[in-house]
Amino acid sequence: MKVKPETERSRNYKNSAALIPERYSSGIDRAEWQRPALDGQALYETQMKKTEVLARRNVGIGLVSDSDFKAAAKTKGATVIRSRVEGAVDKQVAGFRPHASALEGLTLEPRTDDIDTNVDRRVKTIDRLLHSTKLSVKGYT
Repeated sequence: MKVKPETERSRNYKNSAALIPERYSSGIDRAEWQRPALDGQALYETQMKKTEVLARRNVGIGLVSDSDFKAAAKTKGATVIRSRVEGAVDKQVAGFRPHASALEGLTLEPRTDDIDTNVDRRVKTIDRLLHSTKLSVKGYT
């Protein structure tokens, strides 16, 4: 079998980058992920119990070192994170709105000179409130 020379493959790959965003968006428009993901839950659970599947997972994890992960995150993720965060401001504000409202209605016990008491009466109260709000917002309660 003939294979294109590496230099040609590299050039073709690099030139395809300009085509990818439009094709990616077009594919997203056709995609359906939620129903297939939910339909596959039983299979996922079965597969994740198999020794050979877990072994492949471990091998895959072993192929990417912490330094590889960090380098990729810095060169790929760091270059787009600002625009992604700026584009998500309205979503973040709307998503936190019920939590902010719940916190505004909360009255905490007064602080004491005992840190454990403060954690039990104040921090845990906030944590329980935010957790129950999350469950409510997500429709789990």
